[in-house]
Amino acid sequence: MPARLDDALIHQNYGTLEHVVDNDPRWFDRFYFNVQAVDGSLSIAQGLGVYPNQQVMDGFSLVCTPTFQVNVRASRELVDGNRDEMDIGPIHAEILEPMKRWRFRLDENEHGVSYDFIYIANFKAMEPLRLVSTVEGNRIWDWTHFGHVGRVEGWAKIDGKKIELTQDSHFAIRDRSWGVRPGIGVISDTTAWMKQANWGERYNWVCVQLESFYLWYFQTHEVDGTARFFEGLVRWNDNAGGGQEKVANVVRKIDFDADEHFQNATIEVHLESGRVLNVNMHRLNTSIHLRGGNYGGFNGIIHGMKQGPLKITGERWEPSDTRLTPITAGIQEHIVEVTCDGQRGCGIFELSFGT
Repeated sequence: MPARLDDALIHQNYGTLEHVVDNDPRWFDRFYFNVQAVDGSLSIAQGLGVYPNQQVMDGFSLVCTPTFQVNVRASRELVDGNRDEMDIGPIHAEILEPMKRWRFRLDENEHGVSYDFIYIANFKAMEPLRLVSTVEGNRIWDWTHFGHVGRVEGWAKIDGKKIELTQDSHFAIRDRSWGVRPGIGVISDTTAWMKQANWGERYNWVCVQLESFYLWYFQTHEVDGTARFFEGLVRWNDNAGGGQEKVANVVRKIDFDADEHFQNATIEVHLESGRVLNVNMHRLNTSIHLRGGNYGGFNGIIHGMKQGPLKITGERWEPSDTRLTPITAGIQEHIVEVTCDGQRGCGIFELSFGT
C-alpha cells in the first residue's frame, strides 16, 4: 500500500517509494559526515543509511580523541516508509537547507558522549560521479556519490566536559552516495569478482579543504602500490571562479613507520588542464576507526542487515590505537593538516589498511 511519501511528486520508478529500481538487497541511500578539529584533538563521524529492499535504516556516531574512541550504533525498521525521518534511537540528522546546512545530534547515552552542531557548507558540492563495475554479469559496484565540505558550529560533550565547536577551528566533510556496493544487506564473498574486476586489494580515499579549493579522490591499488582505479576532482571557491576540475592522476609519496603506521603524504595532483597542485598532508593525533561504524562488519553485523524494530549498541575503545587494540583494525580515517602554496587546511586521508 502507499506510504505517506507516495503523496509527494518525487517518484522515479513504476512502483511505490517503498521500492527502488531493482530488488538487490544491497541497494542503499546514505550519507557519511566527519568533523575534524584543526589541532587534531577531536574527530566526530556520523553516518546514516536507508536500505529500502531490507526495510532498514541504520547509522552510527563515532567520537574519537587521541586516546580513545566511543562508538554508538543504531538500527531500526522502516515504518510506513519513513525514510525521511533520520532518527534512530539517540542518533539524529536533519537537513535545514539542502546543500547548505545540516544539523547533527547524538543524545545523552550510557557511553558518556553527546553533541549537537550544525554543518555549514563553504563550497559548492562536487558534481555526482557514478562508479560501475560488472564481472560476468555480476554487478559488483553501481553507485553514485558526491563530496562536499564546510565548517561546523555547536558543541560536543565528552565525559561531562563540554567542548565548543566553532567554524574557525572545526572543519567538516561529507560524502553522499546511493546505489549498490559490496558489504551491504547480506554477507557474501565477492573476493573472486573483485580480483577479476582488477580493483586492487587496497584503496586510498581523500577529502581535504584549503582556502581556495577542496580536493577529493579515490585511488585503488595493489599491495605493492600498483595503481588500478582512479577518480579525482577539485572544486574551487567562488573567488577562484567556483568551477570544478577533473584530476587526471595523482603521484603519491606516503611515509609510514613500522606496522604501516601512516605519518605523512606528499601528493602531486595533476589536473586535466595541465596544472599541478603540490599538496602536503601531515597526520595529526586523532584517527577514526571505521570498524566502530560497521564498515567491514563488526560482531557479525554489516550495514543494512535486519536487526529488529530498534537495536542500539556501542562500546569504548581505549586506547584506540590499532597497534595496542587490534579490534580497531580496518578502514582508518586519519585527520591531516594540509598545506599547498602557502594555504593551510584540514581533512581526511583514509586508508583501507595500516594503523
